[in-house]
Amino acid sequence: MTIRSAVATWDSQPVRPRFQQLLFAIAGLALLPALAATGMRLFPPSDDASAQVAAFIPYSLLGYLLALVCLLTALVGARRRLVPAVITVTVAVLTACHVAWLAPHFVDDHRAAATPKFRLMSLNTFKGGAESSQVAKWAARVDVVILIETTPAAVQDLERYGWDKRFPYSLGDPRDNLSNTAVYSRFPLSRSSQIGDTLFQQWVTTIRIPDIGRIRLMAVHPCNPYCGDDRWSAEHRLLRRTVIDNLNQPLVVAGDFNAVDDHGPMQALRRAGLKNATDVAGAGWLPTYPANRQFPPLLPIDHVMINSDLTATSVTSFTVSGTDHRGLLATLAGTDEQEQSS
Repeated sequence: MTIRSAVATWDSQPVRPRFQQLLFAIAGLALLPALAATGMRLFPPSDDASAQVAAFIPYSLLGYLLALVCLLTALVGARRRLVPAVITVTVAVLTACHVAWLAPHFVDDHRAAATPKFRLMSLNTFKGGAESSQVAKWAARVDVVILIETTPAAVQDLERYGWDKRFPYSLGDPRDNLSNTAVYSRFPLSRSSQIGDTLFQQWVTTIRIPDIGRIRLMAVHPCNPYCGDDRWSAEHRLLRRTVIDNLNQPLVVAGDFNAVDDHGPMQALRRAGLKNATDVAGAGWLPTYPANRQFPPLLPIDHVMINSDLTATSVTSFTVSGTDHRGLLATLAGTDEQEQSS
C-alpha cells in the first residue's frame, strides 16, 4: 500500500477557495460604477449625457459598501494578504469620503434662529397636473409658495380654495401671462424681475416679512440635462451669477434645480455661499423625483438653499397626486448675521 505525504512539494500550488474568487469578482463589479461615480464627484461633468449619469452619484455608496464587505470577508481567508489589504484600505477610504459627502444631510449645524420663523413651500406641478385640493391643503400652512410648471387652468382651479385670499401678492401669475413659474406670498413683493432668458421662467424678488425684514427670493427652474444644447450647464452658470449678485442680503433660492448635491453646479452654489436648508436643519435624505411611481423617489433635485443670513429649523417633503415631484416645506428664520445686516 502506498502512503502519500501530506507535505506539499516544491511545485505544488496553493488551493484558493472558490468563494474567495467569487468575493473578489463581486467586489470588482461593484467597484466599477462606484469608482466612476467618485470620479464624477471630484471632476464634475458638464456635458448633458454625463450629467444624467452623475445624478446617481449618491448611490455609489451602496457599491462601495458591498465591495468592502466582500473584500473584508475574502481577506480573512487569504494566504497572501498584502495586495488585498491595500485594496481594502483604499476602498474603505473611498467609502468614508462618500459617507462624509452625505453626512451633512443628517447633522444639524446648530445655526440659531434670531427672528420669528416663516414657512416656504416649493412644488413642481408637472405642467399643472398637481391635484389642486392637495396643493391648497399644504399651502394653507405656509407664507410663501413657489409653483413650478404651473398653468392658467391650474391656478384658476386653486381659487376655489381661497388661494387669492391666502396669498394676495403674486409674481409670474399665469392668469396674467404665459409664465410657468409663479411666486405667491402673504407679504408684499418688490424689486421683481425675470432671471435671464431661460427655457423655463425663473424669478427674483424681495419679500418684506413682518418682524424679519426684507428677504431676497429666487424661484428657480434651470433646464434639465435632457434639454440638450448645453442648456443645463449654461442656465446653471446664469443661476450662479445671479446668486452671487444677491448674496449681500438674506437670500433664499428654491425650486426645481434639476441637479443633486453632488452635481458640479450645486457644488458651485455652495462655494459661492449658499447652503442647502436640508443640511442646516439636519433633515436627512429627501429625494423628490420621480414621485407617484411604483417605487419611492430616487433623486433629490428639488432644493431650498439659503445664505448665512438665514437658518432652517425644519425641512420636510410631501406628496401631491398628479405630479412627478414631491414638494418641499421649509421653516426658515433670520440669524444673528441677518439681524446685524438689517
